[in-house]
Amino acid sequence: MDIDIVSALCIVTSTDTSLAETDTYNVPTFTTKYHMIALNRIIRGLMSGAAKGHFGQWAEDVLVRKLFPKNKKTGIYLDLGAYHPFIHSNTAYFWMKGWSGINVDANPNSVELFKKVRPKDTNVWAALVPQKDIRQGTRQIALHLSDQSDTESKISATGTVSSELGLDRGFSKSIQVPATCVNDLLSVQNVHRIDYLNIDIEGIDVDVLKDIDFSRICPHVVTIEDYSSHLKELMNSDISLHMESAGYALVGRAGPTSIFVHE
Repeated sequence: MDIDIVSALCIVTSTDTSLAETDTYNVPTFTTKYHMIALNRIIRGLMSGAAKGHFGQWAEDVLVRKLFPKNKKTGIYLDLGAYHPFIHSNTAYFWMKGWSGINVDANPNSVELFKKVRPKDTNVWAALVPQKDIRQGTRQIALHLSDQSDTESKISATGTVSSELGLDRGFSKSIQVPATCVNDLLSVQNVHRIDYLNIDIEGIDVDVLKDIDFSRICPHVVTIEDYSSHLKELMNSDISLHMESAGYALVGRAGPTSIFVHE
């Protein structure tokens, strides 16, 4: 059985709308024994391997979890551009398995949602920008947003701090958000090692990636979007070449997402 877990949860909560509720942040509230049984079956199937489900937009998490031992019940993830605890999340599976980590997003509504759903994680409201910008005094930056959100939680997966990308996407709305660089984030949070790094920060992925000191945190797996149009271009992209120089091998692709493993 292969299922989109978020879709399955939606089916569970919408089977009888008089029994299912959603809270302010559009998180399903399971109000009956029926819903709890259905939810438990989904979770048991996913954790046992009987259900090959996914949360990631392109099922990245299905590929990523195969790169870790099945008996690895705990671990640490760093999700840069986390967006939503479940929808399009490459870390939701690991969180359900018992992992914990740091979720970073520039949208305050996203971070409030993570605080509600993953209260034991560290959830940071900040836009990640190149380290040189922070060293030059940047402390706030404009987050360009779509006029329409993707979910009832009032968050969008396409928000960006790149003014060029925001203009290209036709965004007319923006808010000021706190800015930081990835190495300052790691220092403040006292992070020395992680198992899984996911990067999806809409337009400045490469700049932030190049700031990361991989010898410091040494993630076993890294996922990052790379919009190279064909295999030859992908193998010679800035992202692939930088990861190779840092000691990582490109082992898979899921949609536009490249998957790297430390050699």
